[in-house]
Amino acid sequence: MKILHLATYDNFGGASIAAYRQHTALLRLGVDSQMWVRFKMTDDAAVKTFTPPFSLGIRARRILRRNWLRWQRRRSGIREDMFDDRSEHGGDELASLPQADVLNVQFAWNFIDYPKLFQSIPDGLPVVVTMHEMASFTGGCSYASGCTRFHEACGHCPKIELSRERDFSRKGWERRKAAFAGRPKGKLHIVADSHWLAAEARKSSLLAGLPISVIHYGLDTEVYRPLDRAFARSVLGIPQDAPVVAFAAASVDDKRKGMNHLVEALMGMTVKPFLLTWGQNFPPRLEEIPHLHLGNLDSEHLMALAYNAANVFAMPSLEEAFGQTALEAIACGTPVAAFGAGGIVDTVRHEQTGLLAAVWDSADLRACISRLIDDRQLWSSCSWEGVRVAAAEFSLELNARRYIELYESLLGGSQPAA
Repeated sequence: MKILHLATYDNFGGASIAAYRQHTALLRLGVDSQMWVRFKMTDDAAVKTFTPPFSLGIRARRILRRNWLRWQRRRSGIREDMFDDRSEHGGDELASLPQADVLNVQFAWNFIDYPKLFQSIPDGLPVVVTMHEMASFTGGCSYASGCTRFHEACGHCPKIELSRERDFSRKGWERRKAAFAGRPKGKLHIVADSHWLAAEARKSSLLAGLPISVIHYGLDTEVYRPLDRAFARSVLGIPQDAPVVAFAAASVDDKRKGMNHLVEALMGMTVKPFLLTWGQNFPPRLEEIPHLHLGNLDSEHLMALAYNAANVFAMPSLEEAFGQTALEAIACGTPVAAFGAGGIVDTVRHEQTGLLAAVWDSADLRACISRLIDDRQLWSSCSWEGVRVAAAEFSLELNARRYIELYESLLGGSQPAA
């Protein structure tokens, strides 16, 4: 059984990291797994890179198409990030796809041209679409922010300045609908990374009639595990006697990740904890409290060390499909204080692996952080339960076996239970 994952990156950003972990987990179980990516960040020989043809004619066509797509976005007045299901490569990226028995379309926006993909692949080739956010069943937004237009058909998008019935979102919705509708019955399966994302996907008429399963992310619990906290702090140069709160995101200043709410929560505390952060960019508000910003961490072992240096990991995301950092934290025995947004609740279980605060409520988040710092018995029970839950429910092996079961069912013609 040959599995081919399509992704923009192999190991950069939360969605791509999850896809790469899934790929490596399959390899560990002896499955022939490969990735087809635009940008390769690892030295994995099973990851193949698409290099655009250099001929003058194809290059000129690519540049023209890139500018045309950009012009469409500018003309639409898109105010927030919207994923286009088309790409500047216009199908050139599909000409030399490695052979596979099953395609798994991961986070491949801006690389794979979805209309061309679904037009070109054989009818008998099973396709799995692994959703890491909402863009597969909306007109392009990764998070709907309360909008329910995707239930019927997108259009009049609140995230588009020049909104109208057949705007950028409606046209994207129609292209996705046509692409998915063209697959033969039993040859397209949708996978969500959380129960929340699956529930939202089932509300979209775009996916009506398609099977949707939940397969949680997995992680290596031999890497993400409890370590000596004093040692972790010593390595990172963090005070041994101060309570430490950690926060991490691919982009620390991403408003959706809620850094401002975390700063407000910490500023209201009588005794300010030490804040440990990592990820791209540096929000100016970090200067308001004692902190250490580690920048972008590429090493999973170093990330595990950082999680272990903290008393509490804070996750004030306003919207989140799954929340991979929360899983990494509890696997290291660090309880999480989080807003109860989206799929976060699959890993952060109130008074079991952490505490959940009302979304947008910085004061409630502050209370959760303070309680985990002050209540040693609660902290200890959440720490132990987090490690247990991560190993029992979110291991790489479990993730891989669930995907293998799905792939075998698609190749055999029967659908697994959702």
